[in-house]
Amino acid sequence: MRNYYTAIQFWSYSLLVVCLCPLAVFLGSYMGWPLGVAPLLLLAPPVVLAAISSQRICYWTITALAVGACFAEIFFRSDISHVKTTYPLTIMSAAVLIGITLLIDLYIGKLRGKLSQIYTQNDDLVRQLYQSQKESAPDFHQTVSQTETKDRQQNESKDNPAAEAGVNYPLLLLTLQDIGRRISTNQSNELLIPTVISTAKASLQCEHCQVYLWDSKARTLKNALPARSRDKLDYRPVHNRGVAAWVIENRQILMRNDAEKDTRLKRILEEDPHMPDAIAPLTVGSELIGLLIIDKVDIDSPTIGRLIYILSNIYALGIKNSQLFKRIEEMASRDGLTGLFNHATFQEKVHELVKNADAQSTTLCLVMSDIDHFKSFNDTYGHQAGDFVLKEVSRIWKTVMPENAILARYGGEEFIGLLLDHEYSQAMQIAEDLRETLENCPILFEGQQLQVTASFGVTEYRHPATTSNELVRVADEYLYKAKENGRNQVMGMAPNSSRKPST
Repeated sequence: MRNYYTAIQFWSYSLLVVCLCPLAVFLGSYMGWPLGVAPLLLLAPPVVLAAISSQRICYWTITALAVGACFAEIFFRSDISHVKTTYPLTIMSAAVLIGITLLIDLYIGKLRGKLSQIYTQNDDLVRQLYQSQKESAPDFHQTVSQTETKDRQQNESKDNPAAEAGVNYPLLLLTLQDIGRRISTNQSNELLIPTVISTAKASLQCEHCQVYLWDSKARTLKNALPARSRDKLDYRPVHNRGVAAWVIENRQILMRNDAEKDTRLKRILEEDPHMPDAIAPLTVGSELIGLLIIDKVDIDSPTIGRLIYILSNIYALGIKNSQLFKRIEEMASRDGLTGLFNHATFQEKVHELVKNADAQSTTLCLVMSDIDHFKSFNDTYGHQAGDFVLKEVSRIWKTVMPENAILARYGGEEFIGLLLDHEYSQAMQIAEDLRETLENCPILFEGQQLQVTASFGVTEYRHPATTSNELVRVADEYLYKAKENGRNQVMGMAPNSSRKPST
């Protein structure tokens, strides 16, 4: 739901409705129209546009705003005493807006149902074509003698090279259409990789298929989806030797049958005695995404290499899109300088974890800190030094804080951390460790030694804060008490104590 309400489309329509509301009041008063007429005329177009172009929860919210604007006219019309009718026409206008949205909602629902039926029919058709192709092959050989079959194949191969290769183009096109649709609808690797493996097995009629992703920084290959025991292969690609190294270097598909016939590749085969039937590079332009490994293909056909080439390009584009989508999500949720969560994302996680703490009766503690005299770093050494200090402080936070802690850059030089399943005394000790580490680890910037200290405020959920907002507010109070009392210290309030700071 958060993604819907953060969409630009939703806020554009909401702003339009809010702006049109006073305009409707002015127009109704100026023209002397009955109540409800002006809001209906002005708000119906944005309601219709929202219903056509946005998500269901969004356009119903826009409709609710428009209905509220209709009733708001009653309270803001300057000539309300001269208007004979009040509520009947207003209620009718609101009902018309709701009716318009309801009709569009029903129509869109029917369209989605028809699209779902088309996708289902497409899947059924692909399965039927696979089945008919398997069933027709034995019947053909039973009804036609071997001599006639051979002569017929020779005649067809002269007129149509595709017949010699055994290409079933209608089936191939339907298969590629189905694969493209499935790949485009999966935006995360967790859902995409199983789709890649299942469609590759169905299209190539092979028993084993694995996808290894390439890490360009570490220069390593990692299995994108750990295979089940019955799907595991004896072959493990190594990036710096053997067949995998050759495929990575040459960015070409390597078939085992071709490698066995090529004398230049015999040495590579000796290094990889368990080489699968085929290894294909997954590339987008000149960028290597990973490797597609195929083994135990049921049908030995010269078209297998062509089909692997087509599928590997489709898969590479799908995986690349998934990686870009994940990177965009991370950019939206994290601070660009430190890599920690930003303010908005941290607030969402705090609300969620507080709800879980209430449901499961777990403990939560919050540590909030502010770098002492941070402005002096920018004024004395420049803003580049200030940015470097923020990066180093965030690195120290990541090092000292537990792995499951939720860390964020809360403001300019403010950092905040949420500790899961930690009591107050443990949180105070962690905050003290952070303070000592910052104080005892000078930061070197361009040959200059920068002394960094910070003040900390600590609080525990339910002692005294009972909501997520109070949790942050109480920690902030004790942070500023620490700054007022001389900085470079940790302050908080122990559970079951009065509202007096404790250090």
